[in-house]
Amino acid sequence: MTATASLILLVLTIAQCARADETYTLEALADQVKSLPGASALDLTFNQFSGYLSIPGTSGNGNTKNMHYWMVESMNNPSTDPVAFWTNGGPGCSGLLGFLSEQGPFRPNKDMSLSFNKYAWNTISNMVFIESPCGVGFSYSEDPDTDYHPDDASTAADNYALIQGFLDRFPQFRKNDVYITSESYGGHYMPTLAKEIVDNNAKLDTSDPKYLKFRGFAVGNPATTSYSTIPASLETYWGHQLVSKPLYDDYEATCVDTHPKDWQTCEMLFLRMYREIGELNPYALDYPVCTDDSRRAAKYGRNQRAALMRHELDAMALAAGYNSSDFSDALGAIKSAIKLEPVDGYEPCVEDYMTEYLNLAEVKEAIHVKSDIDWVDCSRTIKYKQSDGPHSMTSYYQYLIDGKFGLDILVYSGDDDDVCATIGTQSWIWDLGYTVASQWKDYTVDGQTAGYITKWKDTKLALATVHGAGHEVPTYKPEAALWLWASYLKGELTNK
Repeated sequence: MTATASLILLVLTIAQCARADETYTLEALADQVKSLPGASALDLTFNQFSGYLSIPGTSGNGNTKNMHYWMVESMNNPSTDPVAFWTNGGPGCSGLLGFLSEQGPFRPNKDMSLSFNKYAWNTISNMVFIESPCGVGFSYSEDPDTDYHPDDASTAADNYALIQGFLDRFPQFRKNDVYITSESYGGHYMPTLAKEIVDNNAKLDTSDPKYLKFRGFAVGNPATTSYSTIPASLETYWGHQLVSKPLYDDYEATCVDTHPKDWQTCEMLFLRMYREIGELNPYALDYPVCTDDSRRAAKYGRNQRAALMRHELDAMALAAGYNSSDFSDALGAIKSAIKLEPVDGYEPCVEDYMTEYLNLAEVKEAIHVKSDIDWVDCSRTIKYKQSDGPHSMTSYYQYLIDGKFGLDILVYSGDDDDVCATIGTQSWIWDLGYTVASQWKDYTVDGQTAGYITKWKDTKLALATVHGAGHEVPTYKPEAALWLWASYLKGELTNK
């Protein structure tokens, strides 16, 4: 290229950037991620922004909650493509899990470089990854004693405030369709947030700038009822023939067919099963686990499954009127006995790499977050209301469907997951009571059967299974996940 041609290209580039900058608020431009460590070898064609959105605190004394977001614009047409807000489950796990190990555009490597994910969802939509509730990830409060005690209702209200705050910072997106999406405890987050949005929209005229063009939600492997977590998990272990028949017979006799249940005995049977399965990955039963001992012994080693088990057992015991705190030692034994890490395709240790990457000083500086926060994937700081866990979310689905809000609702489920198993999803979704329009039809991706889709009449509700995918569907079957996301946004999955 000649010097003159290079100069012309530079001028054109500057002009294009200037025109682009004119569409952003000053607050948005301050959040722009201009140079991301580890990404120097990547040819990025999209803008990205990361920063804090301040929302009201629990006490009502001002905006004490500072919620971290990381937005990547669509690689297609950001001005018209939908805006989708993603959060992970937990409760209390960071949306950056989705960003860096599932459907975001980057994957961290062992050497702290980044690879490009060609199946990223921002190939077709603007994606906003949020760290919620306050106290998760880089999100923090100026009044932690009050703000770090969330529940389902407060989380829905906070996420609604976050969405409005984001659109205030990026007003050009207020004309775009809005979707929300999550997984796991997102089975609570999504229906409650959807209700929060439609109820607030009902108070506004459609011409009001605060009125959201809310089109629906998608949720993967959702924790929806008390059965869809631990009881479904144990049945899945048995269905995969991973536990012995005598032990499972004891469980059925003591904890399924008996009323009232001997809760203390049931807990011990749960723990015996978790020990009996050995070093399998419950997030994806047929995938390998991380065996890099140097990584697992590092400062940022973790075991999300043990944390989830503790939350679910405590919640179930609380609902039964029994205090399960005496079992913390047994749960700790499970944590040390088995290596349970979600895997990213062929790289089981990706979440360790992600944690190390996000704690690099230069990364924190690049994404405009507090330098003194040690990022962890699932918060040990917040005290989420345990009694919300066993509540069934099915009434929310009926409210959202029967209310004729026109929402497209996709429930998808990787059938290799044990944490929120497909058998658990099937246990509640068929019982919503709607008439089936199309039952259990297979669909293909790249010529292979990728799963099965069921639709219900006059509901815009669909269930899609993803064959061979684990708990985090985009991690294990990224091509199928992107196909589902694209088909969902087109309205092709939900019944008209």
